Amino acid sequence: MLGMKWCAGGLAGLALAVSASVANAYVIDFTDSSTGTTGSLFQGAVSWQLTSSGTLNNSQSYDGNSTPSGTGLSFETDGYGVGVHDDEITTSPMRQEWIQITFSAPVLIDAIYFLDLFVAPDRSSVEVGQASVNGGNPLLTLTATDIAGSGAPGFVGSTFAPIYASVIRFTVLSSNDSFGYADGALAGVGIAPIPVPAAGVMLLGGLGGLAALRRRRRKAN
Repeated sequence: MLGMKWCAGGLAGLALAVSASVANAYVIDFTDSSTGTTGSLFQGAVSWQLTSSGTLNNSQSYDGNSTPSGTGLSFETDGYGVGVHDDEITTSPMRQEWIQITFSAPVLIDAIYFLDLFVAPDRSSVEVGQASVNGGNPLLTLTATDIAGSGAPGFVGSTFAPIYASVIRFTVLSSNDSFGYADGALAGVGIAPIPVPAAGVMLLGGLGGLAALRRRRRKAN
């Protein structure tokens, strides 16, 4: 009887864990002042860590004259950049800075957001954020639409069909907004839910394991 109760409880717990993972889609918000350089997803099942080519910094307050909606971002800060006194990822003739997020297990990503990407006032040049996944070719480029000096936040976001990623590296291309060097800040990464078929496989695997344990207990008795 104890074995039956244990199995029932295990199945219920596994089903709850799977359903929670499926429902728990959200944005890692780098514009939240409380977001550090490490964190976790799916009730701690997956961890993530930020690394960079220098000192990570998200201390600058958000300074846009408007707040984009529908992103899940708090816009308390301008996002993460590289440098003790800089909140942006900079590309210059001397260096190309980068920020990288590494997950302890592959996750589905479905959105990437940048801040502080601008178009030159005379439209002669434009800043472009870039994200590369798993060490491969760039997944996407995000081209600025806000005019530098207008008070706009330089926000650019992209949502896309979910793809698996273990590592994402963020850089900025060399074209700039005519104010210093090309730069931009990492604002957020969208995390998609575990797809239903994958959740089903997880549940079936759990059922198989519980059944095997039940058979072993019967043999022991």
